[in-house]
Parts: sequence; C-alpha cells; structure tokens
Amino acid sequence: MTGSTTIPHREKLLREGMRQLYAHGFHGTTIDGILDGSGVPKGSFYHHFGSKEAFAKQVLARYMQFQLDQLGEWSGRADLATPALLSGYFRAMAERFIGSSHERACLAGKLSTELAAGHEAFRAQLAEDLGVWKGRIVELLRTGQRRRDVRGDQPAEVLADAVLALVQGAFVVALASRDDASLASVATALELLVAAG
Repeated sequence: MTGSTTIPHREKLLREGMRQLYAHGFHGTTIDGILDGSGVPKGSFYHHFGSKEAFAKQVLARYMQFQLDQLGEWSGRADLATPALLSGYFRAMAERFIGSSHERACLAGKLSTELAAGHEAFRAQLAEDLGVWKGRIVELLRTGQRRRDVRGDQPAEVLADAVLALVQGAFVVALASRDDASLASVATALELLVAAG
C-alpha cells in the first residue's frame, strides 16, 4: 500500500517562495504569484507569515540554514585538508548553480544586491546571516590553522572575509557570464588563498 504525504501549506509556500525569489527577486515576487504557484489559499499565507517581508526573511533563514548545513558536512570530512574542504564546499555550490541552468546562485547575495542599500531591516538581517556564515568559516579556518594546513600569517577572520567576498563575487560574475570555467578557477583560488605555505 502506498501512501501519499500531504505537504503542509507553510512548506508549500516556503518552497514556492524560494523559487520565486530566485526568479524575480524580492520586488518582483508577489504574494499572488506565490499563492498561484503553491496552490495555497491567501489566508494561510497571512496566518503563517503576516507580510511579504516576514515571509522573505523566513525563506532567507531556510536558505542560510541550508548553507550552514552544507558547510558543516564538508567541515566534518576527516579525509581532506582544510583548503580542500573549503574548495569542495564551493564546488558543490557551483554544481548546484550550474544544475539550475545558471539561475540559482546565492540567495543571500541576490537579496543583498537588491535590498541592502535601501531596506534597513533586511540589510540588518542579511548582515546578521552573513556574520553567522562567516563565523562558521572562521571556525573551519582556525581548525585548519591548528592542523597547520591553513596559513597562519593572517587571522582566520581576515581569511574568512576574503573567502566570503570571493564566493559572493564569483556568483555575481557567473550569473552574467555563465562561465563554468571561472567557477572552477575560484575553487582553485580559494585553496591557494588559505593553504599553508
């Protein structure tokens, strides 16, 4: 006997919201579009989220948790040196981006470029989320410094800033160029950036 699982309305809305925010950005995404795409009644949207801004923040939180989970999985691999862990994490991000026909880069980066300059509440949320992401990268790099496979001439915080900037910049360029080779180059550059002498 096969059973079908009913997806809760909140989950349907979040999945469709992720798709819509990637496709249209915050300003181009409408509540009606989310409702049409998810097949969920309008009352459910307002019951679960209250506003489009609160909804987008929940979608962003889900995306950031996914990134932290992915970084955690890579960080837990004992078979690779730290620079290779970081590069592997980025390569996995790049493969998902390429697999999306070059449409789904980094949602935090997309929303940052769209909203950070003119939407203070969202800017603060993005800054907090990116700060947590950076913190996890710092932890990984400090572990690598203790293992002596990450360079020790720069603090882990400085290296993590460079790593995040390189990752975000890579996807901004790749969205326009659709050049997969440039993403492979960035993966190599990440290793070179952090590797011990």
